[in-house]
Amino acid sequence: PHGMPCRIVIVYFGSSPSQRPHQPVSAHDVDAITEPTPKQYHNQSKKEVVSLTKRIAELGLCSRKNAKRLLDMAEHYRKLNNAQLMKRQLKQVIYLRKEPVYHTRITVSRDETDIEIHPGMPIRLSKRMSELGICSKNDAAAILKESGKCVDEHSLKDLDQVIYLNGKPVMGGAAVKIPPLEKYIEIRSGDDPPDDTEELKEFVFVPYADRPWEEIQGDTIVLNKPVGYVSGQEEHQHVPAVRLLTRDRIHLDHLDYKKHQPFSKSGTALHFDEWKFAGYNMMANSVPRHIRETLRDDELREKSKFNAETLKGYAVAGRLDIDSTGVLIFTRAGIMARRLIEPNTGIQKEYIVKVQPAIRPTPQERELGIRNLPAPTKDLSMLLRKGNRLLNERFALKPLKEAEWLDDGQNERGAEVQTLTMRLVLVEGKKRQIRRMCRELLGWHVVELVRTSVGPVRVDSVPEGKWRPLKQEEVKAIFEKQPNEKKPK
Repeated sequence: PHGMPCRIVIVYFGSSPSQRPHQPVSAHDVDAITEPTPKQYHNQSKKEVVSLTKRIAELGLCSRKNAKRLLDMAEHYRKLNNAQLMKRQLKQVIYLRKEPVYHTRITVSRDETDIEIHPGMPIRLSKRMSELGICSKNDAAAILKESGKCVDEHSLKDLDQVIYLNGKPVMGGAAVKIPPLEKYIEIRSGDDPPDDTEELKEFVFVPYADRPWEEIQGDTIVLNKPVGYVSGQEEHQHVPAVRLLTRDRIHLDHLDYKKHQPFSKSGTALHFDEWKFAGYNMMANSVPRHIRETLRDDELREKSKFNAETLKGYAVAGRLDIDSTGVLIFTRAGIMARRLIEPNTGIQKEYIVKVQPAIRPTPQERELGIRNLPAPTKDLSMLLRKGNRLLNERFALKPLKEAEWLDDGQNERGAEVQTLTMRLVLVEGKKRQIRRMCRELLGWHVVELVRTSVGPVRVDSVPEGKWRPLKQEEVKAIFEKQPNEKKPK
């Protein structure tokens, strides 16, 4: 009435028109009829259906009691309507026809076989393809976006690449989610879809380090980072270190030149793209000191001087601050980045640190509440113990693997010197951890910080500001099981 939207529901009782009621149905009755209960999941007679828990037990997936427990947990966290909590708490989820089940009173047919138990909630298809090594997440997302623009399967014939899941094309865009252990995934041409009679091929996962070297060479490179470059994005007019990854800065050993032939300046294994720099704003006070000292004002304003072709599609794996130097790894393989960054993998990072006695707290430390710094101590054993915590940090630091002094604080004549050198080996790397740890726990101020190695990767033969691709033996050593490696939870 009066142009207001309304819902019209026609309810049939019986099969013949004479049995249809002429009385209006109340809103309560309409909701009860239009919203099916879990038992109405399949429109079948009681003789042809059984409970989902019983069918799971018949298939031998797990006991009926455990299946009931998994469904109860899924229904409980589903009612809380918290996706992050569900992802964290549900370690096992029951899938029926590739969809997660969140109800306990579910019935299925007696011959139902498309039931699986996966370790967790659904994940994005692009992420699963990256885990299997089919392609990167960005490449998979790009393919899914293109296929998501098609209106039907007939229009897929114009696409060069289409992702097929269980023999059917995926047209739902980049947000499509699948069970976390799905294996029937493949990329095919749009004009070459799989036949109905063609048997589904299970994708065989090959560990990253065991894949053909021609496929993964050039995925990861190492830079000997100099002072004055930031590891991440451009900020405060500081140049990001990725801009050093140019053709003329590549460094290859003469003995390995033939082995790494594709990485020559004219090679095609590495993809370069031009970077357009807008120039420095000389009216601002944030121009880096190393830029002011090395370039004239007219050179700073010359935009073309900073335009160069750099590596495209690489992200840093383990950052270094602007005042630190040494090993900085870039990769375009997500599995390599996770291997290097996560502390549970046990990849050790070695640092050479030069320190001087800390005099007083900085203004930034005073804002955090630090009024006094500890007296300088040469006892490094406390760094090897658990329970060390930095100010305003929620979690304690992981114990260091090694900590030692490389000098005794005396010169050749026996006189004491102010600058000492220590060697530290870590398995984690929080933001400015070593600098804060030396000041807040040991009473020393870091004047020079060099990362000498990340696992087996070193830059002893690489000049500062140069870079090289990782060798095959280095990649294999990174993925070898470490003595202190922990299984992911």
